[in-house]
Amino acid sequence: MQDSKPKECIYRQASPYFDNVLHAISNAQSQIDMETYIFEVDAIGEKISHALIQAAQRGVVVRLLVDGMGVNIDFVHIAKQLRTAGAQVRIHRPLPWHFQQWSFSLSSIKGIQKFWYLLSYINQRNHRKILIIDQESIWLGSINISQKHLLRAHGGESWRDTAIELHQVSTQAAQSVFDLSWNKWKRKAKKRLAQTILPSPFLFNFTRLLRQTQRRQLLSRISLAENHIWITNAYFVPDSKLLQALVSASKKGIDVRIVLPYQSDVFFMPWAASFFYEQLLNAGARIYEYQTGILHAKTLIIDDWASIGSSNFNRRSLLHDLEVDYTLQLKESINQLEHDFLDDIKHSEELCQYELSIKKPWQRYLGGLILILFSYWL
Repeated sequence: MQDSKPKECIYRQASPYFDNVLHAISNAQSQIDMETYIFEVDAIGEKISHALIQAAQRGVVVRLLVDGMGVNIDFVHIAKQLRTAGAQVRIHRPLPWHFQQWSFSLSSIKGIQKFWYLLSYINQRNHRKILIIDQESIWLGSINISQKHLLRAHGGESWRDTAIELHQVSTQAAQSVFDLSWNKWKRKAKKRLAQTILPSPFLFNFTRLLRQTQRRQLLSRISLAENHIWITNAYFVPDSKLLQALVSASKKGIDVRIVLPYQSDVFFMPWAASFFYEQLLNAGARIYEYQTGILHAKTLIIDDWASIGSSNFNRRSLLHDLEVDYTLQLKESINQLEHDFLDDIKHSEELCQYELSIKKPWQRYLGGLILILFSYWL
């Protein structure tokens, strides 16, 4: 039964997150629904798949949905093991040339038509990372099923992420959206569902209406900000209206601070992001590049409103990818997110106009060229 006050537990490191996810899977009683962009065949992937297999063998309904861009050929081995144990596995749009994965595809199209179907939708990915246990608890954020998120001391690459564990919240919206993706509902059903989940603290974008609504709300929040706008994001490629909204807010005296990666898992993304630095700095915004590991978190704080999720501050999240974010409901959670933001700044290098002028200008020019040529894909 839902309590009036949700329980929100924020994670900023992957090790405790994975430990508690594994514990939750091991104690699941009836149903496990996991949706993730990346599921790698590594130490973490093997632990998660083993836990899911054990859950399925004791009678828990297990459904795993992954994205075709986020799994390699070796994932078929794990998928077959899960199926043998009684779990269900599906892949959201396998890469067309990964024929071994076609049998796990959501699409029922056959033969050469399937190849062209997968190729035509290759730019539209499922970027969500969400886990629903027994329709009672939810886990979401920026952490994939991958060892890379762990600290180097634990065999990872020290990615800096943010995720959240939720209890005593209504899971109906999240469960319905998972079912929609799992069963590949038709357009009319999507529209009907979109109309019913808008009041939810969970932010989904599986229809054009939801994408437009979220974008309008974000622009409105930025323009109405009274104190601060603090952004932490892995891939910062704002469109013109979002960029102008941040510039205008900064010129009005709003504390606009943005923490971005110095080093990214997509090597050219810091170059693309740096294309926007000069305009923001001229307006008075403050920009920081995170120095300790790879920054992969996606959080946003605007005054007393904040969110955690999978959405990046880029065109992909706005236009192409399926995402899920959560609006924090508790003041203490927002306070913790603010504390984490300020701590990240301590591990970052702030950029100024002078530093920007001497800091490898060719990277900024190349980033601009990348944006001109590939903006649709970024």
